[in-house]
Amino acid sequence: MRQSGNRCGLLPVVLCILLFLFILSGCGLFVAKLPSGQVPHPAPENRFVTIDGVRFHYESYPGTGKTIVLLHGFGSSTYTWKEVIPQLRMDGYRVLALDMKGFGWSDKPAGADYSPKALMEEVNAWMERMGLEGVTFVGNSLGGAIGLMLAMDHPERMERLVLIDSGGYPITKPLIIQIGALPLIRDVAKLFFGRWLIRANMNRVFFDRSRVTPERVAAYFDRMRTTGALEAQMALSAAIDEQFAAGYIQRIPQIRIPTLILWGENDAWIPLANGRRFHGEIPDSRLVVIPRCGHVPQEEAPKIVSRSLSAFAADRPLPQPLEILVNDASLPSPRKAP
Repeated sequence: MRQSGNRCGLLPVVLCILLFLFILSGCGLFVAKLPSGQVPHPAPENRFVTIDGVRFHYESYPGTGKTIVLLHGFGSSTYTWKEVIPQLRMDGYRVLALDMKGFGWSDKPAGADYSPKALMEEVNAWMERMGLEGVTFVGNSLGGAIGLMLAMDHPERMERLVLIDSGGYPITKPLIIQIGALPLIRDVAKLFFGRWLIRANMNRVFFDRSRVTPERVAAYFDRMRTTGALEAQMALSAAIDEQFAAGYIQRIPQIRIPTLILWGENDAWIPLANGRRFHGEIPDSRLVVIPRCGHVPQEEAPKIVSRSLSAFAADRPLPQPLEILVNDASLPSPRKAP
């Protein structure tokens, strides 16, 4: 009986050890880090420039036509534009895509200012270094919010603005951002970080989950396992401040730059209602709703996005069969993802 009792007493300990090993098997303690400020397998389009001690990664594609600048969202990188860029190049545009500080292959300095205001000023400094003015500026999610701030504070940078499921108005923050803003979350995040977390978040962001392929998950995962990446995302999560945003929100109706608003009808992060509001408040704007599409249309509907960008940058009619919605009443009710 004593031997049986000892076995029973050991059972909780064994279970705890097994649970601990299970957690470790897919977590950050066993994830090999990649260096920030470097591309593991660089291609000719991969470039770097150092501004105020920060090494910024960007992709540069030459063209004889106008310049289009692409800016990613939270937790993303230049990779998000992979399927959009080829069409823009075929149409003759010069295309540049930037990794903001803390994202992609750019530097992720510890203790840096990751507030949207700081990121915006750094994007402006990069554009100044590149000699960019009068571009078509395209931003998704956080990148859209940066584009809005640039349009207000540095309007000379852009001739046209494209907002793709853009941040800007107050929302219920996505769970991953809420968690990232919690005190003392840094060490816990390192413990649980793994491909499974990337995949779970992408399944929430994408409407069409068949697009969440192993290749796509790996691309996001590799950039998120660079040195300082998790810390940068958490710093940004804590810095996203609705009171700060309010100073820009009231200025949105003052934007006079022609603006195209592309929105995934089934966006689970930023509701379609925000796209309607941008359209209602930006005087010279057009709104296109992409059906059966989530928060990153450039990855779920790249043909629609690339052809729309190409037409808008050239001031041509947008391609059909896209329905161009010119008033709020004509918007379809958003459907929920299964």
